Amino acid sequence: MDSLPCYSVSSPPPFYSVRVNNGEEMLAATRVYHTPTASFTARCHCGNVTVTMQEQNEDIETPVYHQQGLIFGTIGLKSTADLNLLLQVTLKIEAKLKLSVFGRNSASSTVKVIDESYELWNKTRDGPSCPETLEFSFILPSTFREEGKEFPLPPSHKISLTGIPGLFSQCSYSIKVVMLTRGPLWNRNKSFSVHFKYLPRSQPSEPLISLDHYDNRGVCALFYETIKTAPEAWFEKTAILKARDSSKLDPIEVQIFIHSRQRFNLVDEMPFHIQLTGPISSLQVLYSHLRLEHVDGGNSEERLSPLSSPARVFPASTMQRPPPEDSNKFISLGVTLRRQVCVDVRDQVVWRNSVIGEGRVYPLAPPFESAENKRPGDSSNLPCHGLEPDKMGFLDVAGDIKCFPDVEIGDFNAGKVKVDASPHSVY
Repeated sequence: MDSLPCYSVSSPPPFYSVRVNNGEEMLAATRVYHTPTASFTARCHCGNVTVTMQEQNEDIETPVYHQQGLIFGTIGLKSTADLNLLLQVTLKIEAKLKLSVFGRNSASSTVKVIDESYELWNKTRDGPSCPETLEFSFILPSTFREEGKEFPLPPSHKISLTGIPGLFSQCSYSIKVVMLTRGPLWNRNKSFSVHFKYLPRSQPSEPLISLDHYDNRGVCALFYETIKTAPEAWFEKTAILKARDSSKLDPIEVQIFIHSRQRFNLVDEMPFHIQLTGPISSLQVLYSHLRLEHVDGGNSEERLSPLSSPARVFPASTMQRPPPEDSNKFISLGVTLRRQVCVDVRDQVVWRNSVIGEGRVYPLAPPFESAENKRPGDSSNLPCHGLEPDKMGFLDVAGDIKCFPDVEIGDFNAGKVKVDASPHSVY
């Protein structure tokens, strides 16, 4: 019988630390969620009932739980006289989804997302007197059923988009303490509710590409380095920008590139790259009519091309101001993050869009001169780098976009209500 080969003791593994040491660089890191250690306490207006919920952040107005979160804590009952009259204490977990559509045929509906009850104490089963403190624990389900189909729990939200047609969607979560007490003629129920937020978290499977590296021309070096070698890292959408027939200008192709994973955290600054491709003559005219606005501290400063200054910020909300008298001569460029909400009530489907984020646009210098700088008969003002007007060229715009600070929810599909968000270029 052959004997087993000899094994020597391997060297110990190298020492690793989450902190970056000298000579090291952190390439990517996943956000780590730390469980809160404080508690939240709500008191009934009558003062004799308190509900304490554990593992909450300090100084919060509403408790927050995530997917399949553990809701646990205690219920305090202070009045001795009421304790002797108690017959039963029940804890209810409730979640309701209220939907409405407005228009020619307005309609509303309510969906019970969660409706669970747990008996914490019963006089017949547990004894003649209820203790002053009752403990409870409950794990939130991950799904609910509606019309025979299963959907993930919708996050807490309140969305109201007015207009014709309009829509309304609200999902609220709460725990309710129900106390059955003995009365002189009949028994009666007393209840106390505590609302909480359900905000499910999801972590993208890939780290976010950083577009912080620029070369001396301001061009996003990382985009050009990866679009050829790793095109799968980018997701592309294409549109056509057409000029009026009287201008006799050829159309320009607009390409917007975002990270291919298409899933981001709410606090992420999502990088994008826009490339305008077309004949040099069309690009020159577009460039000479391009208007961007810089807003800083509430003061608006209008700026026109050429766009050679670095890192200027042009929020798209500035386009909502009344246009100047000569606005027909100019084109505004911005990038917004838009949310589409779709509500289905009694076979009436209404969808609306709303802006939930604005992009910072970093215009990049083009490889040609603006058409507004050209003088008739001046050959020195022909496109630089030997480009001819009829040849194809391109304009680049880079930037990033993120949600507004008050945005708490991302995409979800709860059957009767769907929410989806995507970036849009606005001209």
